[in-house]
Amino acid sequence: MKLVIALSALLSSAFAALSINNPVADTVWPSNGSPVTISWISDDNTVLTGTVTVQLMEGDDANLTPIMIIASGVAASTGKVTFTPPESLVGSSSYAVRVTSSVDGPHYSHSFTAGDPANTGSASAIVTSTSASSSDDSSSDESTTKSSSSKPSSSSEESDSSTEDEQSDLSSDSEDTESDKTDKDNKTSKDDDKSSKGDDTSADDDEQSSSSGASRTQLAIGGIFGAAAAVAAMF
Repeated sequence: MKLVIALSALLSSAFAALSINNPVADTVWPSNGSPVTISWISDDNTVLTGTVTVQLMEGDDANLTPIMIIASGVAASTGKVTFTPPESLVGSSSYAVRVTSSVDGPHYSHSFTAGDPANTGSASAIVTSTSASSSDDSSSDESTTKSSSSKPSSSSEESDSSTEDEQSDLSSDSEDTESDKTDKDNKTSKDDDKSSKGDDTSADDDEQSSSSGASRTQLAIGGIFGAAAAVAAMF
């Protein structure tokens, strides 16, 4: 199948003005975060026109799968782009580069090796996993926003608490006022009782004084009559 890609590259160069000259067969991209260069040339030494999109592909030669877009809208005349392979790239010897020209369509490089052998799995799963992770992050942000909007603010709680305290104070003041009023009423009642008792005592004193005066009057009258009787007896 690699022969098919090689023939495709030869046919592309025969009928188009663009050919990829890096990476070539047996190229190995580093997996330590070092940059690499992807380049292309004009077959007939003419100036390339239009723009190109550069993509990383992976898989069987007859069924390559796009892994990521390396660059897009690049002027074809620049002839190269610099790219740093992600360190999470799955190790594989079935990578290829596709350069799609706005003038004459796609062109493919030879197969080469890239990625860290310690990273296993499907290379195409990297893009899918990243997208899913981004979606999960968005869902998490949305959930946090809803939770924040539904949660009452602390200032509102403090305001409610303050209002309750004020109402409690007013109720307490009202109870104190009512208690004071009751105490005053009780004191007034006691004063009235004392006054009534004082009046009763005064009435008793007056009655006793009146009785004493009457007795004295009777004694005086009796004395007068006794004296008169004594005088009459003398004559």
